[in-house]
Amino acid sequence: MVIWPKNKKIAVVLTFDFDGETYWIGKNERSTKVFANLSRGQYGPHEGIYRVLNMLDELEVKGTFFVPGYIAETYQDQVKMIHEKGHEIGYHGYMHEQKRGISREEELARMEKCEAILAGITGKKPVGHRGPGGIIHPFTMEMIAERGYLYSSNMKDTNSPYIHEVAGKKIVELPTDEYYDDATYYWFSLTQPVHRDIVPPETVNECWGLDFEQLLDEPGSIMVLHMHPQLIGRAGRIRALGEFVGYMKAHGAWIATGEEVANYVLAQSK
Repeated sequence: MVIWPKNKKIAVVLTFDFDGETYWIGKNERSTKVFANLSRGQYGPHEGIYRVLNMLDELEVKGTFFVPGYIAETYQDQVKMIHEKGHEIGYHGYMHEQKRGISREEELARMEKCEAILAGITGKKPVGHRGPGGIIHPFTMEMIAERGYLYSSNMKDTNSPYIHEVAGKKIVELPTDEYYDDATYYWFSLTQPVHRDIVPPETVNECWGLDFEQLLDEPGSIMVLHMHPQLIGRAGRIRALGEFVGYMKAHGAWIATGEEVANYVLAQSK
């Protein structure tokens, strides 16, 4: 069991998949021909990201942003702003690819390309990995170990961080779940895959809040929120998120980036 720093009761990682329009293309390539979907994706870099960053500034907390290489190229100013404000940027594919059964060589080429793009903005390779759409391959863990990553945020099997022993190296897992994903509540689409249900921000805060309060009583727990600027960045939603983050901060949460938490877990494991 991990003992969090300064006797904090729980670790919380605020993660944002800054996918832009690739979010829709990854789900259905035909979205390239659906203007409404692309435009909704662009809400993230055009407006949502600024609300997210302002909220984090106001609460004086740092977040982790998983950014596809295409988005880093297309919206370089926004990605530079994320980095300059001290937030972490992690790997998330190039075009938010959600294709299964690809070869190791194909994924290696993609990772090399994206790592170079992100390093060109941040000055270093990413150390956190999240597969687009939650898809990882049989060789993913071995590959990220070989490429010097500190952690994965892909699994959904616990409420506590743990360590993968892969290729003689330790990779920290920071698990999340669809329950902590804003898309579960806010994503709306009339094209495949269809999803018509949208819930109010108060309901999202209630769902997440109940889990947070229970996990406070379970030492060593972690809560990795999984969000998207194009969804959570809407005006009323970001206001509700800010209220929830403020509540967690005031009630014993250590709010840190994925990199900070992974380094801490590794140090505790020695």
